[in-house]
Amino acid sequence: MNFTVLKIRLLMMLAPALAGVLWLGWSSGGAFYEKTPAEVQASLMAAHVPVHVLGEHVKSSHVTAPDERTVITALLDENSNELMRFVTTIEPDGTGSFVDTEIIAPEGENAERARGAMQQNALAVNLLEMVAEEHVASAIDGRAFNMLALNPAANAMVQAQPELAAQIDQANRSADEWSRIEQDSFSEPVDDGWNTESDYAAHDWGS
Repeated sequence: MNFTVLKIRLLMMLAPALAGVLWLGWSSGGAFYEKTPAEVQASLMAAHVPVHVLGEHVKSSHVTAPDERTVITALLDENSNELMRFVTTIEPDGTGSFVDTEIIAPEGENAERARGAMQQNALAVNLLEMVAEEHVASAIDGRAFNMLALNPAANAMVQAQPELAAQIDQANRSADEWSRIEQDSFSEPVDDGWNTESDYAAHDWGS
């Protein structure tokens, strides 16, 4: 199969599936990175979300840091309304950092719908969890979002073939650049609801 056709089919399969999980939430479980909390936070603050795998509704993101151990990435639609939030916590761990990302409902008009959907679809939650994990990992590692990370078996097969892996890497970098350009064309909201530490502390984490 022609590689371009394969890439297009991959995107066609992923985008509709992920577009249907925009109202769900879960925690990534966490991972260790050999970087300081400050380095991790800086990487996440500078990152763009992978709109090319998040379906037609996510157009951009808005990133804030309510404190030195937290980064909040709000996914936005074309009108800068929040669809969901990735809340990443960063804890010092030896020579590096332990990083955990939780997917939560947005604040505002979409909150009730999102919280209701969070209780219903475990499979879709798992897919979105993989997106959040790869978004965080790629940002911290300073590389493009790997679309095949959403399919571990296919990713392992590709990585075993250097020529194909190089093609996939180029496709990932091209998609990442397109994603950045697309997001830069949208403006960020004036008030995302996370402007103060008190707003963050007052959030109901369901604990």
